[in-house]
Amino acid sequence: MTEIQIEADVPARMRDGTVLRADVYRPGGAGPWPVLLSRLPYGKQTPVMTVMLDPPAAARRGFMVVIQDTRGRFASEGEWEPFTYEESDGYDTVRWAAAPRLKRFGMIGGSYFGNTQWMAALSKPPELKAIAPMITRSDPDDGLWTRGGAIELGLTVPRSLQ
Repeated sequence: MTEIQIEADVPARMRDGTVLRADVYRPGGAGPWPVLLSRLPYGKQTPVMTVMLDPPAAARRGFMVVIQDTRGRFASEGEWEPFTYEESDGYDTVRWAAAPRLKRFGMIGGSYFGNTQWMAALSKPPELKAIAPMITRSDPDDGLWTRGGAIELGLTVPRSLQ
């Protein structure tokens, strides 16, 4: 495939009415295609994304790639509250991007957007079949929110002070 379609700032409405925006890269022609989703707070146009996945190249190979700014970041609406909405927004985004008939759906990314995968997987959207988190924690209770059973003050206290 050589032809691709690119749509910028495609709106996805979350269950509370907040609109998150994504850039969508599609192969030319009729779908459905398997989807690769990344949800990140660093800006969907950031070069860090292309280190892990080149969206136009993946679209040329037959994948639909969806890169979404997380809540409150860049083109997406809402308040930026790290880790707070990732489970529900991840579920809603997977359902939105997979609608109506897609059966092959995965997520990719590292660092914070590795965490967005874990959180989406916890919410169990039926279309999500695979995640590939990199450079992130596999257990949020081991150094993210808690460490050895004690509250991790570096991330937990700032959230509770808001």
